[in-house]
Amino acid sequence: MIEVIFLKYLIIVKYFYKLDKDLIPFITMKKTIFSMLTVLVSTVGFAQTQSINGRVNDEQGEHVPYAFLVDVDHKIATYSDSTGAFNMAVQPNAKILVLAGGHKDYTFVPDQQKSYNIVLQGKNETVTGGKLNTSITNNFDTFSTRAGALNTQAGNMSVTNHQDATQGSRYLYDSWVHGYVISAADSIVQNTHYLFNYDKINGGLMVNKDNNTVLQIDGSSFKSFVLFDKQVNNHAFVKVPAISPQRYVEVITDGPKYKIYKDIATKFHKADFSTNGIASTGNNYDEYIDQNFYYVVKDGGQPVKLLLKKKALKEAFAADADKLNKFMSAAGSGDIDENYLKQLGEAMNR
Repeated sequence: MIEVIFLKYLIIVKYFYKLDKDLIPFITMKKTIFSMLTVLVSTVGFAQTQSINGRVNDEQGEHVPYAFLVDVDHKIATYSDSTGAFNMAVQPNAKILVLAGGHKDYTFVPDQQKSYNIVLQGKNETVTGGKLNTSITNNFDTFSTRAGALNTQAGNMSVTNHQDATQGSRYLYDSWVHGYVISAADSIVQNTHYLFNYDKINGGLMVNKDNNTVLQIDGSSFKSFVLFDKQVNNHAFVKVPAISPQRYVEVITDGPKYKIYKDIATKFHKADFSTNGIASTGNNYDEYIDQNFYYVVKDGGQPVKLLLKKKALKEAFAADADKLNKFMSAAGSGDIDENYLKQLGEAMNR
């Protein structure tokens, strides 16, 4: 069942999709009006899934980019890419809802078929991610009272005065990306008019409404979020206070026995170039420096820092040494990187 919930007044309106353009979800800590598309979902275990793929087109045969596909009975969702193509893991007896701006909703039930050609009625109104504008601000007042100020004064609210020579970025992506949020009520929240980015410095999730208004979402309103990069690879983020009380951490592997997380710690280093005419030190540019730290959690225990070294992996997974050795033997002598770690986590949870 799909519902829109206005949380402030606890009013539930059944099956509503096109949101009022003046409302935005999950903004503020005080008197906030919420408007959102909510797909109520149940908790997903490590059930057997099947992979499906296909393409989303309109009635004229044109591709529908960035259509949102969601299993309405489980917390599984994805987007089609810029050509309308999609890949998705679905649970048995799944029911898939397809949403795209300007098109009628479409629902289908996967069977034994692997590939699907989805045809939507309507006209494309896809929101695409432009370059990230750094003139953004945190918003913890009501959206109705702050919207005008944000639209008229955004130029005076730059978080950082970026220089042309600045290296790196405080944001996870250099452009706005598609995504969705898992609410505190364990529901998938998504709107085709909203794009996202993540602030690596203060741990804030930023939302861009129609490439016009940029706000920071109140973290108490949601438990996790999923962002999709340019290749439509999904990246899930959760709060693990034992790793970082401020930042969200990326989920590398989420299994019944082992969970592996990545903490992206970003520091700002100001230009510090100096010279006495003979020798020089420092850099003549500001720089954002990323450091990635990996952690493994076994059976719900405390996070343990995980170095990308064979010795460290053997210590972390000592309880399943046979399974680890089997994986390492099959993986060969290649580099131990994040992709290796992801595959390792999946193998150790089988």
